[in-house]
Amino acid sequence: MNNISFNDKSVMSWLLILVIMVIIMVSIGGITRLTESGLSMVTWKPVTGIVPPFSEEAWQKEFEVYKSSPEYIKKNYHFELSDFKKIYFWEFLHRAFGRLIGLVFFIPYMFFLISKKIPKTMRFKIFIAFILGGSQGVLGWYMVKSGLVDIPAVSHYRLCAHLLLAYIIIFYLKVLYLNIKIKREWSFFKQGKGWNFVILLIFLQIIYGAFVAGKDAGLTYNTFPKMGKDWFPMAAMMFSPWWINFFENTAMIQFIHRLLGTILLLVSCGHVIRRFAIKKKTSFLDKNLYALSFLILVQFGLGILTLINLVPISLAALHQFCASLIVVLCANIFYLVNTKEIKY
Repeated sequence: MNNISFNDKSVMSWLLILVIMVIIMVSIGGITRLTESGLSMVTWKPVTGIVPPFSEEAWQKEFEVYKSSPEYIKKNYHFELSDFKKIYFWEFLHRAFGRLIGLVFFIPYMFFLISKKIPKTMRFKIFIAFILGGSQGVLGWYMVKSGLVDIPAVSHYRLCAHLLLAYIIIFYLKVLYLNIKIKREWSFFKQGKGWNFVILLIFLQIIYGAFVAGKDAGLTYNTFPKMGKDWFPMAAMMFSPWWINFFENTAMIQFIHRLLGTILLLVSCGHVIRRFAIKKKTSFLDKNLYALSFLILVQFGLGILTLINLVPISLAALHQFCASLIVVLCANIFYLVNTKEIKY
């Protein structure tokens, strides 16, 4: 058992708080997208944007700015100020919470650096997390900009990049937390190749989940297990050249998301059955493996319910939240299977 100092505990608590906050941030972002609120704020003010409109005059001014956007002109031209306030709330909350995460990261980080509470070997690694967080803010605005040009919809590629980076941040922060808690030396990809493959498959599934969201592919073929009357709809290969279908065709994107979900369920359950058969004593790693397989099963069920019920906000948000928990478990497993004990 490694000795954990008071300094270690304070840094660990800080990192864990950041993990929780980023998970909440991802959930708010999901609701923002599901309520179609993401294009309500057509300007980006990193500093002054923290203050929302308070007076009726300020609200009217924001609404007038929104009226110049493609979303209002082509889609929400019937909106009154009261309608605008509803969609503005979620996008403002999303941005404000992102700034709060920045403060919760930066202020303690500077304090820990000055007071030398962060181990020397961890300082640069934690600085990388700061760079990733800052990049996420810029990438978020880059995503929003894609829906402010002509078509009132963000690029599904930029949406994917934004969501994927959020999950990478969650994953990375949890690995840093474990690095301090367990104190193990990296042995990257030299062990646990099977579970590394599962983790890569999960992140590929996240990419296609973002494609499904960005292309509204969940609103087509709302049957399971078949897609309409077919196991593989002919519409999935209607684009030319053929490889475009894997990135642009909503039928193909939904098919791949279904297929990856099924493969993940079978592979993870197979790994757990095999491990359970050869291990008598349940280790910390085993608990994480069993929990991951259980969550993949829950996520598979949530995905089906979300699909056949035409993507209700509650189920879709829960589906995305479950994905965040899966990423946390992936970080635990990745760290444990790719490191080795240090002898003190």
